[in-house]
Amino acid sequence: MSWGTLRSWWMVSGLVLVVAALTAGPLVVKTAHVGGPVWLVPVITVAAGVMLGVWKPLLAARSDALAARTRDRAGQEALAAAVLETLPTRKGRIPRVEEVTSRAVLNIHEAIPLRAGTVAGLSADLPKYVPRDTDAALRDFLTRQSTSGGFALLVGPAAAGKTRTAYEAVRQVLPRWRMLMPATGAELNALVAGGSDLARSVIWLNETQDFLTGPDPLTAVTVRRLLADDAHPVVLVGTIWSDRHTLLRAAPPLPAGGSGSEDGEAGGTAQAMDMKRNSRDVLAQARLFTVAAFSDREWERAEELATCDPRLAQAVRHRGEGLGLPQILSAAPELVQRWEVADSPYGKAVLTAAVTARRCGHPDTLPAAVLKALTEDFLTGSQRAGAAPNWYEDALAWACLPVHPTTDIAPLRPHAQAVGHIDGHRVSDILTHHAAPTTPAGTPDSVPDEVWETLIREATPAACHAIGYVASDARRPALAAAAWTRAAVDGNTEAMSNLGVLMAQMGLTDIARTWWTQAADHGNTDAMHNLGVFRFRQGDTGTARTWWVRAANGGHPFAMSALIRLLEQQGDQVAAARWRARLPPGENPPGA
Repeated sequence: MSWGTLRSWWMVSGLVLVVAALTAGPLVVKTAHVGGPVWLVPVITVAAGVMLGVWKPLLAARSDALAARTRDRAGQEALAAAVLETLPTRKGRIPRVEEVTSRAVLNIHEAIPLRAGTVAGLSADLPKYVPRDTDAALRDFLTRQSTSGGFALLVGPAAAGKTRTAYEAVRQVLPRWRMLMPATGAELNALVAGGSDLARSVIWLNETQDFLTGPDPLTAVTVRRLLADDAHPVVLVGTIWSDRHTLLRAAPPLPAGGSGSEDGEAGGTAQAMDMKRNSRDVLAQARLFTVAAFSDREWERAEELATCDPRLAQAVRHRGEGLGLPQILSAAPELVQRWEVADSPYGKAVLTAAVTARRCGHPDTLPAAVLKALTEDFLTGSQRAGAAPNWYEDALAWACLPVHPTTDIAPLRPHAQAVGHIDGHRVSDILTHHAAPTTPAGTPDSVPDEVWETLIREATPAACHAIGYVASDARRPALAAAAWTRAAVDGNTEAMSNLGVLMAQMGLTDIARTWWTQAADHGNTDAMHNLGVFRFRQGDTGTARTWWVRAANGGHPFAMSALIRLLEQQGDQVAAARWRARLPPGENPPGA
């Protein structure tokens, strides 16, 4: 039992004793025939009754609060236990790092085939690992942080070798640690909130951008709690595309006429209009390691290992063609050629639609409804007129053909969670990140409005949440609003809060307040914080303080900072000091 719970039980016990004493006091006095004035017993009885009327409600309120807290805690623990049961296991337990060897589980790109009859002892799944320039720094960081916890984030383009580099590092440094592989940010939030013992665990956050843009993203509070617990060290290891890292760390736009951090304003101006606060906070806690194009030294190491692995020998022959070795091993030239020099115009349209959807923020699995509707947008009028009855099915089959007959490497691949039911298709991220004058798909800011509109109309509300971020970054506010409205109507409070920010940036303050209030009523602390800033700017410091207290009680660090500054301005130094003591580790409020 935690000290907070134990203290609550002592307080309730004390209230029970007080109520019992007040209830029994008059009876004891009367029974004992205590000497004194005749009016003493009636006075004591009346006083006890008055005090009883005060203390009983206090007891009931405290008891109800404790019961609610106990129920909430039990619910959190039950949810955490349920999440643990869904994580990848080995023989019924969380596997150790050294036991996780499947390329597919780790989400490492499949490599070009290993010819039959070649060198014995080579893995058919993974070519020989070519040491990277960043290995020494990454492994030194993991070694040092293994005693206190840390967060390593590998940044680079698609198929640059980020995931393989991360895996080889943790296998070398932390082989006996557990390997936790949550599927979503919500799962990790639940594990931490439920008090799960995660000590000596590597938390695998491959494709970290997906953990930050979902409907219930990984929170900065969760990461802080994990990294602050030195007694139970964990190491978070993530990978992220370079462009998504840049987008998710982008600072919010400055308000008109404001510097973003005015001395007289509680909490700072820019912190309010910030829909990326959480993702930026999460990413700021990570130590970055760049994994980019192969350097000359890395190519030399690959050439030395080429005599041991024919796949490396085949790859090094393409040195100088503008691709890194991991991309060549992942069949990037063949994948790009299949798309750009397509012998099926309908298949090419399918791939262009899939790449466009991903570039516009859709999660990796594209349902049939989304993919087919977008494909039609990329057909010419004559192609639509001449399409055969099974044009889409034939195009999909073409797009899924492997580029090497003995592997599954293909531009498009089906994906399913349950056996026998295909959820949708995933396009190779090599194509998603391919940029060249001959690339059939454009960047998000060049995608026509009608394509965006099709994507938003056909995507699920959960997918629209992520799409809204890319639309906003592409300076398409109307499309971002449409995407977030679909997600918000479905109950996504992050989307509601983002809509408030978007409306405020457009000068529609009444609509912004409406969305923020709706999100706040559903417990969204970003919206509470923004409502506090909104009221503060209007000169209503009382309501601003109320909103900031609500957000601060929910763990919102910027709300705590704003509240501390407001309390100090109002001369309430005691309350300000109390909130300063509650700031999460690493937070520096104004004046700290």
